[in-house]
Amino acid sequence: MIGYSKIKCDYVGPKAIFDPNFVPPVLLYRKKEKIALESIITDSIMDEFPLNILLQGIQGIGKKSIVNRVLEDLSNAPNTQNSFRKISIDCQEKNIEELIGSILAELNKKCLFNFNLSNLIHSNISDLWNTFKLASRKIQNELFIVFNNIEHLDPKVIKKFLHFGKEMNFTIISTINKILRTSTIDLISDFDVKNKLNYFSYNELNSILIQRASLTFLHDIDGDLIEYITDLIFEHYVPVPGKGIDIFRDIYPFLKKRESIKQFQLIQACQNHFDFTTELDDFSMFSYISDENFLTILFLDNLSNYFIKKSKYYITSKELKEIFDISCESLDYDKDIVEFNKIVKNLHNIGLINPSRKTLLERKYIPEDPLDCVHFFTVIDPTRLKAMVDAVFGERKPSYF
Repeated sequence: MIGYSKIKCDYVGPKAIFDPNFVPPVLLYRKKEKIALESIITDSIMDEFPLNILLQGIQGIGKKSIVNRVLEDLSNAPNTQNSFRKISIDCQEKNIEELIGSILAELNKKCLFNFNLSNLIHSNISDLWNTFKLASRKIQNELFIVFNNIEHLDPKVIKKFLHFGKEMNFTIISTINKILRTSTIDLISDFDVKNKLNYFSYNELNSILIQRASLTFLHDIDGDLIEYITDLIFEHYVPVPGKGIDIFRDIYPFLKKRESIKQFQLIQACQNHFDFTTELDDFSMFSYISDENFLTILFLDNLSNYFIKKSKYYITSKELKEIFDISCESLDYDKDIVEFNKIVKNLHNIGLINPSRKTLLERKYIPEDPLDCVHFFTVIDPTRLKAMVDAVFGERKPSYF
């Protein structure tokens, strides 16, 4: 894993998480993909041969960042500088008229055309296509059109653009998150180059989020918080940086302040980004705790106190055992390792704590048995757990508590 001291980043500020087109100065763990795309596009420019390029991968995996970084670097490179113009279009919620209109509006800004955009709004498809053809012929530099989120387009529309690009000698780079239509599968064969981006490992994703935090904030962000976000992403989503950046945006007001932050606020804010419908609701959780024996209830009380007082997201297996031993001593129970294992497994099964992939940092693998895991993270807000335990205590507190 890469720590703050090993990631040398120039401070950018909130733009690093709030600007959807921001590209970090270094794309971590995408060197191979960047070099491959850069080589293909360079050859295309030098040979004056247009290409249709497709990058596939789930939303937030970094397709747009790779494309923008490559084109930005090429625009500043000696052999390709000023040799092309790039326009980017988001295809979400656009029909073909709006798509062409967006392209012409961008050409107006980038290529110094003087289209009357108000007239274009009322033009039919045929007129729009003719205007687009006329503009394409007048562009002296090679044109690169980046279509993001093409899964929202009718495949016939994007296919028309791909063929038109070949005809007019400009390159189209498209990104697709997922297949929304079965007909889109057939469209993929129309691309000259196709690249599907792989997911990141725990260590890679954690390092990327550390990098983005260091670009956003002048002060260090708690490493455990970033690891906690990484764990939540792996447990309840898929390992892509976009989800972590969404969370950073949400907790930015908390992190911007240097004073002490209430941990439960950050836990709640982070968990709002995930679907916990499969987890126990408050009523079910209360019912579960109510049905447990005194030892488990006292263990949960001590566990919630641990997370609250120490403001931690994680607990080690050794610390769990210490809490179990303290609970046993309070009740004058034997410290039965079988009972301890049973409690930990139950808490994992119902979704109170989960084994952390931080274990990878020490053992290079994830144990199949949660009891073999080194670190656990809290899934429930500890103040919420504390309130439910207190409520149960109020109902059935024995005289020796």
